Amino acid sequence: MDFMNLLRSAELLLYEVVSWLVFYPLTLLRCVLRPMSMIAYAEQELNRPPEDQFADALSPPIFLFLTLMIAHMIQSGFIHKEAIFEGVLADQRNLLVLRAVAFSLFPLLLGIQHVRLSGQDLSRKTLRPMFYAQCYVTVPFVVTLDLAIMLGSVSADWSGIALTVFGLGLCWYAVALTRGFMVHRNTSRAKAIGQAMLAISLGGASFLAILALSLLTGPMTVGG
Repeated sequence: MDFMNLLRSAELLLYEVVSWLVFYPLTLLRCVLRPMSMIAYAEQELNRPPEDQFADALSPPIFLFLTLMIAHMIQSGFIHKEAIFEGVLADQRNLLVLRAVAFSLFPLLLGIQHVRLSGQDLSRKTLRPMFYAQCYVTVPFVVTLDLAIMLGSVSADWSGIALTVFGLGLCWYAVALTRGFMVHRNTSRAKAIGQAMLAISLGGASFLAILALSLLTGPMTVGG
């Protein structure tokens, strides 16, 4: 009986992982083209029974983590394969966890802002739908940021293209956040722009602070 349960668990896990090949690009495309509808979708899905949630898309935290994992694997295998960290970051798993935590600060800070603007008390229950929704909007920005880093690491000749890709991704993110505050929190354009800039600034500062603290675990050397 235990063996059959193990087989069923393996069956479900295999189907879930393989289905990501279909639903990951579909979810990414929907986030890029229709970020406002994906924000509403994430908040609405959490009101459904757990087994029925996100039936036609990836769960937002899984979507964000998969994006970071794919980018991390590409960068580790092709771009930064000679970089060797000492201390905690010597383990690639720890480095991936660090990236996940650092980039999750963006949807977390945005979620807190949306809870406050909605007039609700901040709690795990009220923060969760806001956090999930902002994960969807954050992923396209993460993709462009990682792509810019990889392009910039290839050659100095690619630095201009890398900056362009980063600029486009940042502009898309700022516009999406501004529209999100206006549409879903009914704020004025000026206030929405201010909230979006505040979120990006705080998220960026927190990201750099975590990176700086992590590097204190040991020096970085480059192999010959």
